[in-house]
Formats: sequence, structure tokens, C-alpha cells
Amino acid sequence: MILKYKTGNLPPNFIYLGVMLFGVSIWRMAVLDWKGLLIFVISLLCLFIKSGIIIDTDKRRLKRYIGFFAIRRGEWENIKSLINLQIIKTRETQVMSVLSISRTETDDVFKLIMVLPHKEIELLSGKNDFIIKAANEISLELQTSVLNMTIDEIKL
Repeated sequence: MILKYKTGNLPPNFIYLGVMLFGVSIWRMAVLDWKGLLIFVISLLCLFIKSGIIIDTDKRRLKRYIGFFAIRRGEWENIKSLINLQIIKTRETQVMSVLSISRTETDDVFKLIMVLPHKEIELLSGKNDFIIKAANEISLELQTSVLNMTIDEIKL
């Protein structure tokens, strides 16, 4: 069975830039300017680039990819020696600055980590409900256990 999880797109400001560039490219192509094609390609990249993971449970391998439409580029990693999955809770701080105004935001982020004998692979990060659901799906398909390393009591 193949499990697919999307881990992210470009930030929203790039999405807005892609929409704006798409409009400009249509206008430039309408006036028969060759630069419109270049702007069109850049807008498509801003709008449709994504990243994610694919887990092939039959062959026990993992692929972290960067994709554009249906094209997914990445290398397969062998996960046959999987020990377990872990859920951890971290605090991430993000600083946002515009001109002289800055804002700091700190959030609790839950991460799903695949533990192998010689390394750990971060699979997903996000809200606890999403991570718990994904951990249960992956552990069921890979027939492994999930260790919840969070401070709060979360029922699996």
C-alpha cells in the first residue's frame, strides 16, 4: 500500500505573488510580448510547487519529494530496519518583520518522527489531531508501535 502525505506548499505570500504574476503574464501574452511566457512559468512555479512524503509499505521504503503538478522528485530511502514511530511536542518561534514593526509568535508543534537504528527521519509536523491520525495510519500499515513523547496526555 502507498501512503501519501503533503507536507507543505510555498508560504501564502508566494501564492499571492503567483496569482499576481499569472494575471500579468496573461496581459503580457495578450499584447504579444514574449516576456509573458517567462512570467507565466514563474507564476506556475509559485502556485503549484509542493513537498511531501510517500511511504511504500509493501517494499518498506520512504520518499521525501518536491513536486510540481504530478512530477515528484526525490530519493527512496530504505526503512526496513524501522524501530518505531515517535510523537514529540516542540515549541517553535517565528519572527515576522515588516519595516519597523516586528512580531514574534510561539506555537506548540507536534512532530512525527520515524526512528531507525542509525538515524531519525522527521515525517510530519502540525497539530496534534493530524499527527495522531497519521501516526495511527502509518503504524498500522508498517506494523510498528507509536511512542508518544509529549508532555500532555494524548490518547492514541
